[in-house]
Amino acid sequence: MKSQLKFYDFDSNALSDCGQALDIEFSNHALDWPGVVLEKGSSPHFYPQHVYTPYFYFALALDKDLNWSAEKDGRFTSLKTSPGDIWINPPHTPFTHSISEPCYFVILAIEEKEFLANCPLNLNGKQLQFLNNYNVLDESIKLIIELFLLEAQAKGRNGSAYIKHLISLLATSYVKNYSNYNDLMNSQLTASKFEQLQVEKIDRYIVENIGTNITVDELAELLNCSKFYFLREFKKLVGITPYQYLMSKRLEQAKLMLSSGHDNIATVGLELGFNDQSHFTKAFKNQFSMTPGQFLKQQHS
Repeated sequence: MKSQLKFYDFDSNALSDCGQALDIEFSNHALDWPGVVLEKGSSPHFYPQHVYTPYFYFALALDKDLNWSAEKDGRFTSLKTSPGDIWINPPHTPFTHSISEPCYFVILAIEEKEFLANCPLNLNGKQLQFLNNYNVLDESIKLIIELFLLEAQAKGRNGSAYIKHLISLLATSYVKNYSNYNDLMNSQLTASKFEQLQVEKIDRYIVENIGTNITVDELAELLNCSKFYFLREFKKLVGITPYQYLMSKRLEQAKLMLSSGHDNIATVGLELGFNDQSHFTKAFKNQFSMTPGQFLKQQHS
């Protein structure tokens, strides 16, 4: 079976044929996992030359040690990869490899939009930076890859909500540990007089009152400060206004409800504090680039 992974030449953006060397013995190709490619297989060699992918790309090494080389800073560096090591490459980041001996792998590739859309961290306004990482030993990411593999072997019996949950777990772990996310958060903490504990207090209040008309005055009173002080310091810390933050929380909850069997769009909107179905539909589409009805149809397809 041939790989369905897409590789592109970094200079011309033309499709590369380097993936034809990958011989796939098992995949999720028959399953409806939008934006997700999972493949287990081997290759007698692999010579990608200055190519990139549109995915957050995780390659878990299997079976035996592998001696190979990768281009770093314009020159080749020798690498030795053992079973359990993971190569992680972010989207649109070029790489060049020289692998002249058989390699065995599980590849999990998730398109950038799908990956970030399912990340529960607040990424609004943050200029995230990701690095190419070779021979990563990360038991959390390894376990998540194995859970994807088990779910594919079980023919997706746990449904789309389970896959989105796995993407959420992977995105959280990856963004926190392999990007500049924590540095950005620390700089916000330095700039703001609020602390993360105060945001967690706000989060608990939102969860407990998500269907009511929560006001900025209530949130400011919760933290014992004036409305204007709250508005200023909250945005410094979180990067968005309290209203945008509350809206994001409501829409994430709406997405969860719609994917968990709540098919009445109007009822979901009202339960989460939206004035009417039209308001809910417009906000949902602005956040997720699809209407609640389109999202439901995608879940049931």
